[in-house]
Amino acid sequence: MAGCRLIYSIMCVLVLVAMLASPCGAGADLAEVPDTLWPALRGTAEGRATCQWPASMSPPNVREWHFQSKSRRRYRPGLAVWASPAIALVGGRPMAFLGGYDQALHALDLVDKERKWFKITNGAIGAAPAVGQVNGRTVVFWGSADRTVYAHFALNGTRLWTRELVKPTNTMGEAEVSSPLLHDSKLYITCFVYDRALARNDQKGWLFALDMASGRVVWQLEATQGPLSSPVGREMDGRFVVFVAARRGLLQAFDVSGEQPTRLWSYQMPHEVLGSPAVEEGTERPLLFLGSKFGNLVALDARTGEERWKRMAGNWIDNSACIGMLEGERVVFVGSHDYNVYAFRAADGALLWRRHLGGEVYSAPAFFFKGEPMLAVAALDNRVYVLNAKSGKVVTSYYTGRPIWDKVAKGETLWGSPAILAAGEQTAIVHGSFNDWVYVLPVTGECTLRAQVQSAAGLWYGLGIVLVLFLGIVMPILLILSRRNTDPAPTA
Repeated sequence: MAGCRLIYSIMCVLVLVAMLASPCGAGADLAEVPDTLWPALRGTAEGRATCQWPASMSPPNVREWHFQSKSRRRYRPGLAVWASPAIALVGGRPMAFLGGYDQALHALDLVDKERKWFKITNGAIGAAPAVGQVNGRTVVFWGSADRTVYAHFALNGTRLWTRELVKPTNTMGEAEVSSPLLHDSKLYITCFVYDRALARNDQKGWLFALDMASGRVVWQLEATQGPLSSPVGREMDGRFVVFVAARRGLLQAFDVSGEQPTRLWSYQMPHEVLGSPAVEEGTERPLLFLGSKFGNLVALDARTGEERWKRMAGNWIDNSACIGMLEGERVVFVGSHDYNVYAFRAADGALLWRRHLGGEVYSAPAFFFKGEPMLAVAALDNRVYVLNAKSGKVVTSYYTGRPIWDKVAKGETLWGSPAILAAGEQTAIVHGSFNDWVYVLPVTGECTLRAQVQSAAGLWYGLGIVLVLFLGIVMPILLILSRRNTDPAPTA
């Protein structure tokens, strides 16, 4: 009997040790999970905005979480409350990195539901950071409106370097600094500055190349006299090409493989552009996709800038598109201010489906798999939607709260877009809402913010029932009461 008790006690201790060594809650050793990177605005040139947990590892236990920085800084309309997040696996931990109008970059642990570190800058952070590696160590890079690029180690926030891009003057306003693009030990980033002095009156949009290890400026190029999008790039024909869109609609392609950049081609969009291009990967003749406030989505040959096709939405497209694979065929997804999400066949622009949502779709879509291919988008009805990417059917939605200011100035601000941690049953959306909160939202399972999904057909059905009740019951009663009130009083 004593021997059985001893064996039972040893087994209990072993089980307890195994549980303590498994913070994922699913038997996975987080230390064995390799680091992943996020080298561009939406993770890749195709803009899918998804961090993939290794299929060979047990998924982490990611639960619902609401985070607020509780900054004392006052919000100024025209800024993004939260920029889009970057998600990466760092030291085996799924982490989200994002900043906003509070002028700080936050590193959030999605398993422990805590902020690991944060760094304060001297300006708002309006674009997503990028995550890369320097000498085998994972580093987070981001730009701030103080005209400075920051590089800090992702695990603990220790500073690697900072680099001021433009020297300040007394008459210079805040800069608009993009998301970084990382490739082959170099960092590419755009910066727009406006010096209001009468003598200078400079408005310049620069494309910079920095050394990732030291922050040294390798070269800089004046690309336009206005704001620029975040750069997107891919290798073509043995050279690395960077694509940048100017706010005024000028799209340019630069070969950055040499000591100095060379412009390959340019294309003038019909209206203002707020989003960044999306470019096909893994193809010999890649297409590039870009939308504008004219309401059109343009597909160009990424090598030559030649227009392949053009499709119109009912209103602005003021964010980036994303490209996903459906049954071996590339599909481009984009949201519009006409309340719709569109799915076009990338090869020829054929409309596969469109889905009407409850508000203007301001965000870039995020494409991911959870059994079925899915999309996540955010709309101005204060909701994040998850759609089936094959049919456009709404799978679920989340209510993320009203903006922190009274009136939404549509089309003036590039608000943050959702990003995905794809981890099987633990798949979750990370989204910085304009109500000042950052949300981690499980795609399945319990979530307090999950909203009731109602299809358009269901809404029309409900309106029909209300109309029948009104005409069949309420209206007759009102007519009877009206006649009684108008009948002459009986004489004595």
